[in-house]
Amino acid sequence: MQKYSIADIAAICGVSKATVSRVINNKATGVGEETKKRVLTTIKELNYRPNTLARSVATSCSGVIGVVVPDILNHFFPAQVRGISDVLDKNGYSMYLGNSDFDPEKEKHHLLSMVDRRVDGIILCSGVSNDTFLAQFSKYNIPLVLMGRNFDHHVCDASIASDSEYGATQAMRQLLSTGNRRILYMDGNAGVSGAVQRHRAYEQVLKEAGIPIDERLVHFGDFSAHFGQETVTRLLREGLDFTAVFSGSDMIAIGALKALKEAGRHVPGEVEVIGFDGIEISETYDPALSTVLKPRREAAEQAATMLISIINGTIGSMRHMTIQPTLVLRETTKR
Repeated sequence: MQKYSIADIAAICGVSKATVSRVINNKATGVGEETKKRVLTTIKELNYRPNTLARSVATSCSGVIGVVVPDILNHFFPAQVRGISDVLDKNGYSMYLGNSDFDPEKEKHHLLSMVDRRVDGIILCSGVSNDTFLAQFSKYNIPLVLMGRNFDHHVCDASIASDSEYGATQAMRQLLSTGNRRILYMDGNAGVSGAVQRHRAYEQVLKEAGIPIDERLVHFGDFSAHFGQETVTRLLREGLDFTAVFSGSDMIAIGALKALKEAGRHVPGEVEVIGFDGIEISETYDPALSTVLKPRREAAEQAATMLISIINGTIGSMRHMTIQPTLVLRETTKR
């Protein structure tokens, strides 16, 4: 297959190489629409692919955005990646994806790798971050948008996060409103920002209601169904009394539901259950799971849009956003 160059396209279209280059790099200011259309048509007909490395050297832009997630196998994060991808595709960017496994050192490794690859910007879906490292990241002069945690401009260029404390407060108050006083709380890694907020809300709501905190009802592990099932099975076997479960993820809650079913406990008659995140399976699971719904994909799209605006120098004053989640009551709670 013949390989074509910018010079070939310029000759076919009867324009200069500079004009072709401007069209390819989306900097076609001053290029007429007919000329632009002719160049793009020729590029398509010849199946021309620009030399990305050469273009990045010439324009100081790689056309690549780095994205780091804590766990791509976790049901929560694929929707975020899809939301980011959709926005990047529409704006001519490719994605370089890293998976940190909720490990601060792995996260740091991926960020530095993206710096070395000269990405145009980074979206960090934060798990357990190295805050000291993030505070120094600005020295690399690469726009950074943080998802899941809000930081000021000294740490990142923009951030978007869900108010997990607010969501957990709504869930806990709902469980108290139906008479529960013994509420089992399970969450993932205790150092994750969302888990810290949810734990704080759990304790605060109980204190406001005058209910002593029983540490035997508080358990941290990971965000998996296995953790939820294993924990509930063990606690039931030990004879620990509880009438409700609030979990930091829908998958933990689904594991709890399985354990309760195996133990012959009726949901929601004997035990009520509320999850967190609002992943798709929460609605289709039997019984349908009550949950705190976080707009994952919409938040991801907003994060990508903010990053591109920063790169283009068009972002406004709204750089740090907090979104309130919504409590959705289904079949695992009393009405």
